[in-house]
Amino acid sequence: MPYYLYDFVLKFGFLIVFIPSLLVIINAVLSAKAMGGPLGRGLKKIAAGTIAHTILFAVYFLLQQGNRGLLNAGEIKLFFLSVGTFGAVLLFLGYLDIYKVAKKLRLFTL
Repeated sequence: MPYYLYDFVLKFGFLIVFIPSLLVIINAVLSAKAMGGPLGRGLKKIAAGTIAHTILFAVYFLLQQGNRGLLNAGEIKLFFLSVGTFGAVLLFLGYLDIYKVAKKLRLFTL
């Protein structure tokens, strides 16, 4: 694959992933402000987890472009591992809060 095509596909892929993530963040934050209680807390956790993963994706994109900064490879791996785990835990806890609300309201057919 020629380099100019690879560069275009990479930038296009970045936009395809980044724009929906940004919309999810905005939607979750606005919904969380409008709602209170466990549902609002769950939406805030989901928004925070999505923000963490969006930051990881942006950092990965910058690293792909050749920006290394002051961190060595081990520190970058630790950053990705810790922020990825933190974001995943927040997403899990947010969905768990929403599940508890749905279970309390008996929204499941099982």
